[in-house]
Amino acid sequence: MLFGNKLDSEVYPPWKQYYMNYTHLKKLLKEGVILQNNWSDTDEQNFVSALDSDLEKVYTFQANKYEELSEILDKLQAETENPTNEFEVDKFSNKLEEALSGAQELDHFQRLNYTGFIKVVKKHDRIHPEFSVKPLLNVRLKNLPFHSEDYSPLLYKVSALFQFLRDNYDVNESLTKLSSFNDDNKEEFQSFKFWVHPDNLMEVKTTILRHLPVLVYGNKVASVDDLLLEDDDDEDGNNDPIINCLYFDNPNFDLYNNKLVKNNDSSSLRFKWIGKLSDKPRISIEKKVFDPSSQDYNVGEKLTMKEKYLDSLISGNFSADKLVNKMIKKGEKSDDITKFADNVSNLSSFIKENNLQPCLRTVYKRTAFQIPGEDKIRIVIDSDLMFIREDSFDQQRPIRDPSKWHRTDIDSNVSNPYSLLRKGEFSKFPYSVMEIKVKNSKNRKRLVWIDDLVSSHLVKEIPNFSKFIQGTASLFIEDDKLANIPLWYNELENDIKVDPEQAYIDARRKSLKQQNDEENMSKFKTMLSNSSGPYSPRSKSFSGSIINTNIEPLSPSKQSKSKLEPPAEEQPNDEDLGHSSDDFEEEPSKLIANFKLPNSLNIAKLIDVDSEDEEIEMPAGVIKPESYIKNAGPLKIEPKVWLANERTFNRWLHMTTLLSSLTFIIYSSANKSNSFQLSEFLAYIYFALTLFSGAWGYYIFMRRRDIIVERSGKHLDNVIGPLIVGVGLTAGLIVNFVLGFKRVASQGEFNDFQLAGVNETFYQNNPIQKAIHELVFKLVGA
Repeated sequence: MLFGNKLDSEVYPPWKQYYMNYTHLKKLLKEGVILQNNWSDTDEQNFVSALDSDLEKVYTFQANKYEELSEILDKLQAETENPTNEFEVDKFSNKLEEALSGAQELDHFQRLNYTGFIKVVKKHDRIHPEFSVKPLLNVRLKNLPFHSEDYSPLLYKVSALFQFLRDNYDVNESLTKLSSFNDDNKEEFQSFKFWVHPDNLMEVKTTILRHLPVLVYGNKVASVDDLLLEDDDDEDGNNDPIINCLYFDNPNFDLYNNKLVKNNDSSSLRFKWIGKLSDKPRISIEKKVFDPSSQDYNVGEKLTMKEKYLDSLISGNFSADKLVNKMIKKGEKSDDITKFADNVSNLSSFIKENNLQPCLRTVYKRTAFQIPGEDKIRIVIDSDLMFIREDSFDQQRPIRDPSKWHRTDIDSNVSNPYSLLRKGEFSKFPYSVMEIKVKNSKNRKRLVWIDDLVSSHLVKEIPNFSKFIQGTASLFIEDDKLANIPLWYNELENDIKVDPEQAYIDARRKSLKQQNDEENMSKFKTMLSNSSGPYSPRSKSFSGSIINTNIEPLSPSKQSKSKLEPPAEEQPNDEDLGHSSDDFEEEPSKLIANFKLPNSLNIAKLIDVDSEDEEIEMPAGVIKPESYIKNAGPLKIEPKVWLANERTFNRWLHMTTLLSSLTFIIYSSANKSNSFQLSEFLAYIYFALTLFSGAWGYYIFMRRRDIIVERSGKHLDNVIGPLIVGVGLTAGLIVNFVLGFKRVASQGEFNDFQLAGVNETFYQNNPIQKAIHELVFKLVGA
């Protein structure tokens, strides 16, 4: 569908007169006129005047409508402060629904008009290159920023008002668009994306390196499908990885358009590998599906395959039977085999049903920062980003051979394959892309250095940025089937490198605006202070995710105007960078009710992490090392360490020998003892201790040997074995004494105590001895 037809069909009728006149602007371009010198200064002036008039009209309406919606919500708020018996719940709910619908339509209004302005200016500059209007558009969009309005305050108010209805009245939630606001949303990570100017890249990296180490990539992808790559060599150690992602779409750009506006049925599909195809890397296939409940993309199906299977997979001729048989022979789990077969079937069906084909490749270098074994914060920087067309939409002049899954020219083994690209087939992204992933946790520590970095002049935050969307928009922007343009698109025409002083002023202004929004919401926080639902605003913006009741404006003492401050100590604090509801569960008085956007509300600035480029796992290619750097080199251990371990083992063997001797002595003389049963019982006890002593000695010997070989810092001592042996021996002696004493006493052998000088006279002279004897007789029951 042509964009002009799309605009006419999607216009909201009550606001029709306020949309840009796209058809009129196209007519002014005289696109079909082929006469020489058909474009004069007067024509250019007429076009610019009409363009500016439409910009003024759209911006004025958008600003007025936003204020109108805000006033409606303020009036509804006033009604909730002192509700009476005459409070009309249905009427209140209808007004709230209308306000929410208005916000939804206003977002669609800004997106349609923004796309129209970008397209018509692009068309103008192509038809009349001697008169460039793009700089003028960028200047006017800065002055009339209808496309960058933040809808967070409106949606926060709507959320709180719906929570008020749920908490105080019997509301039919099936009729409420925000009925899902009470759903418990527990995202594991929050993601924030930034652009980094090449001149600032090194400073950004060195700032991060003060706190997080660099992760080293390997050309290996962990997967249950490893048998598909069983002939590949596992060669790691690629310290400067080139990552390739091949995205799929159809000639109508359905995946692109659905992903950009976050439709409920939106999905994405890509192939991903590290390095050159000539090196036969492992290629992962990922399909991600949009989850309306979490407003995030989750991995639906994922496979890892050899290159030779990909052509048949895309064409629909791939059969998994042979590979399934291999998995069975290898003894793979039945669940893994079933999952593999299902994934192959689902991916093939998805490609066929949506008429998908490879259309865009992204190539970039990746640097990842993370503390090994700790995923509280992860930072990824992708630099040297390039977008390359891989489509065969034009069947007469396809860029890629339709029978192949990739472009064979740039994947050939030549020194400079990108020199084969023609103009219009590639686009170099001017900046590096930095993504910060923060793990949600209740006990998150304050990261002052992150605050300093993201609010400095070194980076520019771009919420919802996506390589797939940016690459498609940059290479196919003039295609009328491209129904939407990302709202950050015109930012590329502006220099994101700003003066540190100006960055400080902008950060201060942003902080003050956020403080004003908080003051406007204070009544709602008080009103819902006893609400049971936690509050978790879902903002793509790094600063927008910080909801704090005590926001202090930035001051020169808190932020350097020229460069970042030295690393600050990390302290537990609720003013952390990625505030989420988890941080405030113990302080309900400071919170608003939790909400999530309705499924039909496509407001990109408030939709959370779109991690189409990354999974919740660490970036692709990062694997757990099989050996650590500290273990590199030959194993050098002093002989005394081995001898000490062997000496301990010999002592346990000595103990085992003593116990075995005692066991056999008691058992062999049982017939001569006062009690055969007692002797046999004691022999079994000591025999058990003998076996345990031998086994324990061997276990301790091998365990300490492994710790020494691994250079581990674990403790070598273990007191469990000696305690068991000691307790066993003590128990044996006590049983022997008690039962033996009772046996002798029962046979009357104590009547001859007088022979030993123990008589009544002795007891009279030694009362203590008498008391001891009586106690012993009493204890043993004799």
